[in-house]
Amino acid sequence: MKNTNYDIITVGAGAAGLVAAISAKRNNRDLKIAILEAQSKAGKKILVTGNGRCNLTNTNVSKEFYHGSFDVSKTLNRLSAEKLMYFFSTLGLVCDTEANGLVYPHSRQASAVLDVLLMEIKRLKIKIICDCKVELIRKKGGFFNIKTSNGEYTAQKIVMSCGGKAFPTAGGTGLGLDVIKNLGHKITPLFPALCPIQVKSDFMKSLKGIRAKAEVTLYDGEKALKSEIGEVQFTDNALSGICVFNLTTLLPKTKNPIISVNLTKDYSYIELLNLLYDRKKLFANEPLEEFFTGLFHKKIGTALIKSITNKALTESCKKLSDKELKSLANLIQNWKFECKQCKDFSKAQVMLGGVNGNEVNGYTFESKVVKNLYICGEALDVCGDCGGFNLHFAFASGIITGENL
Repeated sequence: MKNTNYDIITVGAGAAGLVAAISAKRNNRDLKIAILEAQSKAGKKILVTGNGRCNLTNTNVSKEFYHGSFDVSKTLNRLSAEKLMYFFSTLGLVCDTEANGLVYPHSRQASAVLDVLLMEIKRLKIKIICDCKVELIRKKGGFFNIKTSNGEYTAQKIVMSCGGKAFPTAGGTGLGLDVIKNLGHKITPLFPALCPIQVKSDFMKSLKGIRAKAEVTLYDGEKALKSEIGEVQFTDNALSGICVFNLTTLLPKTKNPIISVNLTKDYSYIELLNLLYDRKKLFANEPLEEFFTGLFHKKIGTALIKSITNKALTESCKKLSDKELKSLANLIQNWKFECKQCKDFSKAQVMLGGVNGNEVNGYTFESKVVKNLYICGEALDVCGDCGGFNLHFAFASGIITGENL
């Protein structure tokens, strides 16, 4: 195929890549811009965000919710949640803010977000070339030569918004990072994040499918690192749920990771112990398998009882000793699970790691290594907590990148 020349080529038609192209074209309508996408359609990852509802930002967005080597403070100072919502309003998207700061399209459909982006791409006459996998980029003089599965292209400026390895079914391969590395950038180690955490426990299979409100704390040995409150979901070999997901960003640097689950955060130890004594009296003649009826799911109750006593579940509750009740109280508020590892990237919402943030200008997203190369979105070593923070950074970094092209 004959070389096709562009002013700007964006690699990756995801959240960051689409808005980067839009932002650049709005600033200068004379620019010739193309987006190269390895998948058959643009924006596949957008469609699966927020369980298909697309939590595109959070009004509480701040630096504390982010991890990685790239300093997000300049990005957040320049483009707040309110400014991002205004940007989408100029595309025709109506958004709603929930009480906890989560922002969704009014339709609660991720497809609405992608639709308005693609409509603007069409209006601005930006070309999207799908089924076009970028294999190699070389800089020759003042131009970039891009070798792809669909032929060769040249551009004066390149935006790498190629995403990471998360969601492989939606195109997450991380192969774009190899291209960036070949241009001279350092890539920090890659880990799955915001995903279930595999744990060791004899009770996981019996608890599969159970959900419980709890406070979860990640420990490195005896040192508490981070706590989250929410709904814990038990699977056959892993703990899941948003509160668990938000612990995964610390796992790679944790030598002896242990998750503690507190099923009664609103009770002090003494209050809980008194509650257990009251239940012993109330259910004195009931079998042990009924001890937690009215407090916990029956399968959780069974697991707790089996953890602290060898008594048969058919024995009466009055046979629980003071020592066993104290052990139960401790277990309920500090149920420890030894972590094995995160699930693989197929279960991860985002990727931890990427292009070393110290090698990218925090104001413009231009590479400090290669002039006229810009890197934004998930390609950077930035990972946010659950709650719209990752999409906010993807959109914000893309918009700011486009303004500087």
